[in-house]
Amino acid sequence: MGLKRFLINFFLEGREINLKEYIKSIYQELLSSPSMKIDFASILFFLGRWLPFSIAIGITTGVIASVMDLFVVNINKFLSQEVVYFFVYPLLVAFIVGKVIQKYPEVEGPGIGFAVLHLKTKKYIPFKVIFYKLVVSVLTLSGGFIAGREGPSFFLGVAIGEWTGKIYGFGKKYKNLLGLIGGGAFTGALLKAPLGSSIFAMELENMYDFDYRPFIPMIIAAIVSYLTFSFFRGNHHFIELHSKPIWNLDTIPYIVIMGLVISAVIYVYTLIFHFFQKFSKIFPPAKRPIAGTLAAIPILLFLYLYIHSTEILSAPANMKILSDLANNSFPIDFDVLIILGTIFVTSLTLAFGISGGLILPVLIIGSAVGNIFGHFFPKELITFTLAGMASALAAAAKTPLAAIVMITEMSHDDVVIPMTAAVITSYLTSFGYSTYLGQKNIFRGNLRTFSVNYKKSDVSN
Repeated sequence: MGLKRFLINFFLEGREINLKEYIKSIYQELLSSPSMKIDFASILFFLGRWLPFSIAIGITTGVIASVMDLFVVNINKFLSQEVVYFFVYPLLVAFIVGKVIQKYPEVEGPGIGFAVLHLKTKKYIPFKVIFYKLVVSVLTLSGGFIAGREGPSFFLGVAIGEWTGKIYGFGKKYKNLLGLIGGGAFTGALLKAPLGSSIFAMELENMYDFDYRPFIPMIIAAIVSYLTFSFFRGNHHFIELHSKPIWNLDTIPYIVIMGLVISAVIYVYTLIFHFFQKFSKIFPPAKRPIAGTLAAIPILLFLYLYIHSTEILSAPANMKILSDLANNSFPIDFDVLIILGTIFVTSLTLAFGISGGLILPVLIIGSAVGNIFGHFFPKELITFTLAGMASALAAAAKTPLAAIVMITEMSHDDVVIPMTAAVITSYLTSFGYSTYLGQKNIFRGNLRTFSVNYKKSDVSN
């Protein structure tokens, strides 16, 4: 009894407490707390509405992405039979794109900027626009252009997500989330990076204010889409590495310097791209793609003759140029030419209305800068090129987390710490601008900036 009294006085300061009743009161308080109640209604709502929708959108986008990739790869195989096809084919595509955007201006350009702005409206993208965006994107990605898959895939995914959500009975208040889920799922399939693409979609829509609400249904949809795509098109990754990346702590300061260089290069690229995008408005919509492509073909021809490789001309179809830059030390003049060529070819084609994304051009630029740094650190060449890709994507799209995850998924190798160093550097030194006009940036775009023919009434309400 003496010991018990001593312990009570010492620990409880003489207070008499009924321990059994005290524990019971704590338990009852926790059970009655709103933060500790299991929300069965929300669980059932997710399992009954969001889960079936996520699976449905995943299967739908995965199948469409598979068909899209099938056409792209086979058309590219045909073009590869004769090099001259790569310089004639773009003119045919430009003519078709010009005719399409004359009637459907929403189809022109990369697509992500328009899609991000569209998500803020209450309208649904018309089925004809979806169809024509799919057709011209397949034609563009098949060869002769330097264009990414993510622009068309995000645009198409947003449209499919919104319409599928409407079919499933979701109201317009969910339209934004439904579109994002579709965009992330479609992009996850075509880039074979479901987690990175899901994060990419969320970071795109809210550049500096991350919104986690759509993440769970989006990642489910993206994984289902990726598995569906892999079932039909195979499970190979886009960036093939011949050896494991090597790095050490002494490398990090130089990777930070590379991040600064890439931030500056991407800023120049963004400025040039948007300048040509605005300059292209002097041409009638039907003539823009042809005018820009005619100006870009001599640059493509010079690139081919200088580098002696068609990989840059087939980049959207197989992305082998990224593997080449990651595994092989190119002469510095080659790297510089690839950077300048990519900047001006995309500024004369995608900025003039050709349908294609900006991720691939940005990754090529980042990997070429990394390849230059790899000359000074030959053992760490792969590390510098992978970190360069992630750094360029973070600076261009303001998606730092997605950049790290996406490159890891696309290469199936882990250089997270070096990539993080490069990404943070380029991201923090690139506030205020973005390659996508749909995000808040110094260019302050709106839907009407994408075409002089896009009517104000189309974006009201």
